[in-house]
Amino acid sequence: MKGYFRQAGRTALRTLDFRSRASRSEFLVYLVLSQLPLVVAHWSSSWFAPPAIADAIMLAAVCLISATLFALSVRRLHDFGHSGWWSLPLLILIGRTLLLDLIGLTAGWPLRSAIESGLSYIDWLATIPAVAVFAAMLAWPGNRGPNRFGPAPEEVPASAPAQTKTASTEKSAPAA
Repeated sequence: MKGYFRQAGRTALRTLDFRSRASRSEFLVYLVLSQLPLVVAHWSSSWFAPPAIADAIMLAAVCLISATLFALSVRRLHDFGHSGWWSLPLLILIGRTLLLDLIGLTAGWPLRSAIESGLSYIDWLATIPAVAVFAAMLAWPGNRGPNRFGPAPEEVPASAPAQTKTASTEKSAPAA
């Protein structure tokens, strides 16, 4: 379990790294573990802060997690050997959502609602390719070995670290 948190921490530290590669396990671990700070921010801000401040705290948390997710998406696409520009539909949806949240926070819900209703038909143009790219990042394994974006990323094991075989563990079975 510590390995997963360590990997999520490494991913967060590489927020501005758009050049290397990211494994499928790094992507999945970050998607799951990045929700924990959002839950904590939501609970703590809703209990201890007025609604306007709670909304601002949530917007800041989502901005931080989204920036890391976008960089991770670019690195994940690099693992396939594709350009990071394929993540543009994801960036459009993330940017749209954050901008609408910011408008709702500063100008109020009626203005946000009016803008959002005008964008509802255009959203499908970005949503369908974004879902396709996101599903590909989750489902497809990356290229084995190095590609034009660098060496293959190391995979984090699903359980305990694998033991290496040594001379003491490779004893042959006694002959019967």
